[in-house]
Amino acid sequence: MKKLIRLSLVCIVLAFSLVACEQPPAVPPDSVEALATRVVDGDTIEVEIEGESYKVRYIGIDTPELHHPTKPVGYYAQEAYEKNRELVEGKTVFLEKDVSETDRYGRLLRYVYVGDVFVNAYLVQQGYAQVSTYPPDVKYQERFLELQREAREAGRGLWGPILTPASPGEVVIDPDCSQFDAPGDDNQNLNEEYVCFTNQSDRPVDMTGWSVNKRPDVWYTFPEFVLSPAASVRLHSGKEMDTATDLYWSNGKAIWRNIHDTVYLHDADGRLMDEYSW
Repeated sequence: MKKLIRLSLVCIVLAFSLVACEQPPAVPPDSVEALATRVVDGDTIEVEIEGESYKVRYIGIDTPELHHPTKPVGYYAQEAYEKNRELVEGKTVFLEKDVSETDRYGRLLRYVYVGDVFVNAYLVQQGYAQVSTYPPDVKYQERFLELQREAREAGRGLWGPILTPASPGEVVIDPDCSQFDAPGDDNQNLNEEYVCFTNQSDRPVDMTGWSVNKRPDVWYTFPEFVLSPAASVRLHSGKEMDTATDLYWSNGKAIWRNIHDTVYLHDADGRLMDEYSW
């Protein structure tokens, strides 16, 4: 009887071991091993694969600008860079492809893993990055959005207590980077009709829940979004995936008149922050 009990226990242990082995690994099986040789900023690294060097842009996220040629260093850009460096520099990483091979700059587009850490997701979860997805590379979009909500509710990183309510004049409607009259037929070129907003202050502004309108029945509400100091964001009339620099109204027709119209910007409490007429 004792032998039977011991044998049964062994079988149970083996069964659990087999189940554990069958669980999906943290690193996808089709990922490519690489050495992270240099961290460029919070969402870009250089790697070596079989003796060849490549630049890799993390998919689905965006960290504040660290090396922009005409803009100051973004709020939390240095912290994002340092955390990314701590996570991956000099280490073996695994790169997972979604759909696209490279971006327009020739950088590999990849999800990055180191040890048991999914780096793209970690940077969003800890408030170092915002979600920024471009179709067709949207495999983990819903997961990233949920992690961003978690980071914002917890006040981590970009979403920390420094984001106090803005005052009128800090974020303005910027006609210099707006385009109310799209080339050609406005209704056929909605993504080239846009209004631009610029943060003129020296601190980041949380624009989550802010709204844009031209009359009471035409409204756009900002998603979870932080605008860095001296940064601008364009709100396009058409439909695409939102990024850190471009948001989309997803309207079915042109919004702005080419002449004689007004745009209003309100904060999340409904206070008028700015207006512009042309």
